[in-house]
Amino acid sequence: MNHYLDPLFKRSSISSAYTGCKAMTFRSGSRDDTKVDAVCSYNASLASFDREKLYQELSTMTNNVTKLGHYSLDRSSLYIDGFTLTDSPATKKPVLTEGKLGYRLNFRIVNENLTNPDSQSPEYRAAVESITNKMNQLYHQSDLRDQFLTCRITGLRPGSIVVDCQCFFQPDPNINRAVVERTFQDRTSNTTGLWLGSSYRLQEFSVDTLELSVEAATHKTPLKSGKENFGLNFQISNLPYSPELQDSSSQMYQENKEKIEKELEVFRSSHLKNQFVGCTVESFGPVHGKGHTQVASVCKFTLDPPSGTLQEQKVFEELKLLTQGFTRLGHYELQEQSLVVEGYSPLKTDEPESKRSELQFWAIILICLFTLLGFILLLLLCFLVLSCLRRKSHLYQVQQGLYGLYFPHLNTGKVH
Repeated sequence: MNHYLDPLFKRSSISSAYTGCKAMTFRSGSRDDTKVDAVCSYNASLASFDREKLYQELSTMTNNVTKLGHYSLDRSSLYIDGFTLTDSPATKKPVLTEGKLGYRLNFRIVNENLTNPDSQSPEYRAAVESITNKMNQLYHQSDLRDQFLTCRITGLRPGSIVVDCQCFFQPDPNINRAVVERTFQDRTSNTTGLWLGSSYRLQEFSVDTLELSVEAATHKTPLKSGKENFGLNFQISNLPYSPELQDSSSQMYQENKEKIEKELEVFRSSHLKNQFVGCTVESFGPVHGKGHTQVASVCKFTLDPPSGTLQEQKVFEELKLLTQGFTRLGHYELQEQSLVVEGYSPLKTDEPESKRSELQFWAIILICLFTLLGFILLLLLCFLVLSCLRRKSHLYQVQQGLYGLYFPHLNTGKVH
C-alpha cells in the first residue's frame, strides 16, 4: 500500500513538501472489503494544504477512485483529512468531518503474562495483533460503530500485561470520554468480571481524552499538522551500499525501506510512545571511504502538550536506549557514533570524523617528511665525518719501503 500511495503524492500539488505515507491500520468494512487508514505527511513551511484540491488530484490519478495499483477501490471511500465527495442526484456535494476525537485507554490483563517485552519479539507482536483486533471488534459492534475509526496499541508492559491503547472517533456531540468509557465497560462486563473478547480478563481500566481537533467546514487557511518532524541520519554497517538503493522503484530499495521503517517502530515501546506517529525512510547513500550505507529518514511525533515542543536530544537519547547504545536495529548493525537527530549529536559525528581523517592524513605526510629529512641529515653527517678523517690523514707523511713496509718520517739522526 505504501508503494502505491507514494507515487501519487509525488505527482500531486504538494510534491515539493511531501515527506511520506504510511498505512497504519487495516480493518473490516461493511461488506467483504477492507478499510485502510493511512497517515501522509508534508512540510507545512514548503507548501499549503488544500484538501479539496488534493482529493480531486488523487481521484484523477486513481481513475475516479476505482483503481490503486492492482487494488479495486470503492468510489465513495476516499477521505482526505475528513473531506470526501458523495454522489447525489443533483450534484456532487462536499462532506466535511470536523477532525477526530482521540482517547487513551489503559487496562491490565491479569490472566496472561508478557515474558518478553521486546517490541520486535514474536510474542509481543502476536499479543499486539490479538488485542488490537479485539479492541476494534469491541467498538465496531457497539452503538458507536458509525463514528468509530480505529484503535491501536501503543505499548505493552509486563505485569501481567499492562496495555496502552489509543482509540479514535469521528466528532459527534453525543461522544465524549464518559460515553467511550461506559461503552468499553458495558462491552467487557459479564458475570465473572471484565473480559475483552473471551480471552483476556481485565482489571484497572481507565479512559482519558487524548486529542480533540475540530476544524470548521469553511476553514480555508492551510491546515497545521500539529506534528514535530525529526530528521534521523545514521549508518548501517551490514548493508553494503549498492547504486540500486538509490532507485526508489527497485526491489532492494523497497525491501530495505520497509524493513527499516518497521524497525523504527521501536519508538512505540519508548517513553515517547504516546507521541510517536511513524518514520519514513527518504533516501539511501554511500559512506565515503567505507562500503556500508547511509540512511536518511524522518520520524514524526505529536507535540508535547505541556511544552509544545519535543527536543531532538530527547529523541536521540530514546533511540540510543532502545538500540543498545545505537549498535543494533533489528537485524541491522549500526555504526555506533553515526546517529544524528535533526543535526544534533553529542559527538558531532560527521564533522569530527572527517577532521580526524584529515588529521591522520596530514600526520602520515609529516611523518614521511621528517623521516626523509632525518635520512638526509644522517647522510650529511656521514659525509662530514669522512671529510674530517681525510683531512687528518694528510698531517702524517708516510714513506713506503722496498718491501711494502711503511715507516713514519722521523729524524734519522736520532736513530741508533
